[in-house]
Amino acid sequence: MVGVPRSSSCRECLQRRVKCDRALPECRRCQVRGVRCPGYHRAFKFYNRTTDGDFTDARAFDSRQKSRETDLMLSRPSIDGSRVPNLARIALDIQAKEVFENVVMTTFPLTFLHFKPCLEPNWIDFIRHHQAAQTEPIEKAMRCVNLWYMGVKNRDPKTADLSRYAYGDALRCLARYVGNARTRTSDITLAAAIMIAVFEMLDPITPHSWLTHSRGIAGLIRERGARVHSSGFGRTMFVTIRSFLLADAFVRLEPSYLAEPEWRFVATVAKHRAGKGSWIEKIVELVFNEISLGPGLLSQTTALITEGSVDVSRDDLTSRIRTSRGILRNLQQQLVSATREKLEETGKKTASEPDHFRGVARHCLQGTCSGVALLDQLLVLLEADKKRESDCISGTEAWGAHPTPVPSGSTIEGPFSGDDRPLDWLDQISMSMGTLALSKNSRGRVSELGD
Repeated sequence: MVGVPRSSSCRECLQRRVKCDRALPECRRCQVRGVRCPGYHRAFKFYNRTTDGDFTDARAFDSRQKSRETDLMLSRPSIDGSRVPNLARIALDIQAKEVFENVVMTTFPLTFLHFKPCLEPNWIDFIRHHQAAQTEPIEKAMRCVNLWYMGVKNRDPKTADLSRYAYGDALRCLARYVGNARTRTSDITLAAAIMIAVFEMLDPITPHSWLTHSRGIAGLIRERGARVHSSGFGRTMFVTIRSFLLADAFVRLEPSYLAEPEWRFVATVAKHRAGKGSWIEKIVELVFNEISLGPGLLSQTTALITEGSVDVSRDDLTSRIRTSRGILRNLQQQLVSATREKLEETGKKTASEPDHFRGVARHCLQGTCSGVALLDQLLVLLEADKKRESDCISGTEAWGAHPTPVPSGSTIEGPFSGDDRPLDWLDQISMSMGTLALSKNSRGRVSELGD
């Protein structure tokens, strides 16, 4: 009989002329395409008619057949689902990217505007256009950040609570990528880790929970190598997180590997050779490179005073601190002078340009001043310790006993605690080279060393 299919496949696979696996309750090809599987019943059947006059049964059969075909047509998905099955997902994806752009411009406005001309791609371009942004870790990390932003913006605690559930889901996904040797050092893994770390700093579980993320990211970046972060999106991610890695080192009272020569110069040299970057960007890079020495100098000074460390001599340490302080003071003067000249040049332009410029220059200058102040205190402490040792040798105990080592671990709170922080607090830490971490941790420890 013409028109009666011999195959036992579902109607959808028959129409598409593809092989059906006859899985129950729906075949897998229909599941993959996102359409409803019509099933495996035969719409047409063979009937053995021995008489020509049984027209009543024939009409009943035709009626039942038309009813089945009508039900089948009504059960088919709409044209949006059959022709463009991902239409709803595309719309939600576009909306999520727009929300993420608002997150960036709210939490990191100066960092984004300052580095945008020299980063290819920046975070917004990466999320909008890069294929890697369509992967599961990035999408889940972006979801938890977006939910946090919507909860804060709309003052909706339920949405804020949902961001925590999304955060846990993103962490589990990130753990799988970190545990896989093939994906551990990929851009996808590092980008997702940075986004999750930013979420934790914006909405911390505990005052020191951000340290877990910063330590993990520091390990990933070091494993990837310095040259990977000299250009492209690797450079973008490095610029985004490097100040927080310094803040981590200040809080932990440990040297940072960012002070090593390959990390101090490879990115800066690459940018300058390419002829990119404004004068203030070059000053920012030089200031960051010098401040990256701070955690190591602070750690060595603490070890020398509290533990009598013999890894470095007092004279050598004093000399290196004075050299670093001289470089920072010189950059401080250049920044003040150049800022004044730049503001005079842009005085007749739109207000947005000098406002943005003032913000970058102000936070960079704040980081420079904090670095100089820290080095000044270290020199005073080393001189006091030298005097204490001299008096002890001569039999005079005017300086008293050595102070006990400062405890660590549970006492570390970091610079991110407190409900009174503005939404751009992380931007301030980023543009001040992580030196705001000195306010609650390192400065307090330096003061205790001199007590």
